[in-house]
Amino acid sequence: MANPPRAYDKAMLDALERALRDVLQVLAAHDPDIDCDDTVVKMALSEKLNCLADAGIRDPHELRNRTLQSLSLGRFH
Repeated sequence: MANPPRAYDKAMLDALERALRDVLQVLAAHDPDIDCDDTVVKMALSEKLNCLADAGIRDPHELRNRTLQSLSLGRFH
């Protein structure tokens, strides 16, 4: 059963988009073999970011950092 669509305000959507873009940029730099244009990769990252947003995290840097930490790639600045 699919999750219901989430409703976010413009500021949250902007933060999520920025965080996703930043995570993809770090992943591409970390491992050039990762296909950052792959829909499955983007969907998995988006789901993680949405879960963090649902937990109340609104800062794009914090969203980015926590998503990267969840991937066990080490610490990023």
